[in-house]
Amino acid sequence: MKNLLLTGFTSLAMGFTVSTAAMAGETTNSFDEKHKTCLEQIAIDADIAYEDAMAWRGDGGGRRARHCEAMALFALGHKEEAAHRLDQLGEMVGVISPAMRKTYYLEAANFWLMSEETGKAYASASAGLDIDREDTGLRIARARVYALLDRYADSETDLTSALVFDANNAAALRYRADARLKLDKLALAKSDIDRSMMADPTSIETALVRGHIIEAQRLRRQTPVAEPIAAPIDAPVITE
Repeated sequence: MKNLLLTGFTSLAMGFTVSTAAMAGETTNSFDEKHKTCLEQIAIDADIAYEDAMAWRGDGGGRRARHCEAMALFALGHKEEAAHRLDQLGEMVGVISPAMRKTYYLEAANFWLMSEETGKAYASASAGLDIDREDTGLRIARARVYALLDRYADSETDLTSALVFDANNAAALRYRADARLKLDKLALAKSDIDRSMMADPTSIETALVRGHIIEAQRLRRQTPVAEPIAAPIDAPVITE
């Protein structure tokens, strides 16, 4: 069921573009407005957006231009190159604010996950968590890396930490339910997936994990419990 860890990425990637554009739109200076326009252009024509971002970078567009370049590359199918460039932005200590750097690391981690580059995804998520240990998105990203490596106990731990700061996060609950299913903690997994379903009733991924958990519970109920083997009645008693 590892493929469930890689579902929903088309909408996730679109969400990055939309959410980042919304973030840029909250400010009024010309660089942020141009960043917003550049990101919006990706949905219309990613090739043009990439060319515009390169030209803007040459004109001093800085990290905003570089970010738009990376997102355009992702839209054009170059996930690894996009992730690499986002990591480079995250590494710009003293030039870019910590809040922005951790956002770039999160985007990079998710793009590396899409490419199934677990080592690089782990490095990006961990670098972001070095900036902010309480970031829910980064905790989820690293937990998904652990799950892809079959390290379900570590995945459960990271997701539990994420839920401390965001108790009703539907994605964190779903991923923890999946990890607990793998660890055969079926009652806890069912509790998590029910909470995830309440938080996001429309999630197909949640419904799939819930189905797997219900089936595992059904199979457990049907599995006969082995009777203990009794010692023969006339077995000798051994004493020292």
